[in-house]
Amino acid sequence: MCLGRAALLEAVRRLGVVTRSVMRTQVRSSSGGRKEACGVIGIWQAHAGAYLIVAGAAMLAAFGIPLLVAPMSWARLMRWEIPPPGQLVTFLGRSLGLFICVVGAYAFKAAATPQAVPFFFQLMLWLFVGMIGLHVYGAIKRAQPITETIEIGLWVVLLLVTLAFYPAG
Repeated sequence: MCLGRAALLEAVRRLGVVTRSVMRTQVRSSSGGRKEACGVIGIWQAHAGAYLIVAGAAMLAAFGIPLLVAPMSWARLMRWEIPPPGQLVTFLGRSLGLFICVVGAYAFKAAATPQAVPFFFQLMLWLFVGMIGLHVYGAIKRAQPITETIEIGLWVVLLLVTLAFYPAG
């Protein structure tokens, strides 16, 4: 188990190094020399605010509100095996739904606050990486319905699209 934890910590450290190195590039300064500029990732960075509005609305509509209002119906739709009625399952589903609603709603605030945009993009990237790991783990353990395993592709696409909209600076 320690080997697994060490490998995970090393992977997270390397991801941070890759993230920092990808975000840096060399540009020419007015004095003719070269200086480092940060944040040159997204090919669609000019549309970062609009992307946050779309991403926030999608999070609210697809996950946040359905999980907050009717977690068991959402689970049935996603083909989860529903355990006998219990308060804990419903509470956890609603808690997750509330968290997604907050993140989705904050996307609107971040889109309107230029200083918050880079932070929110970092948050989304880490959430997407986490969701990929979570779903891969569930697929390996065969602890989830096929819809959740298929969802791995969705999280990978969202990660790549988010990188394409990543703002400079």
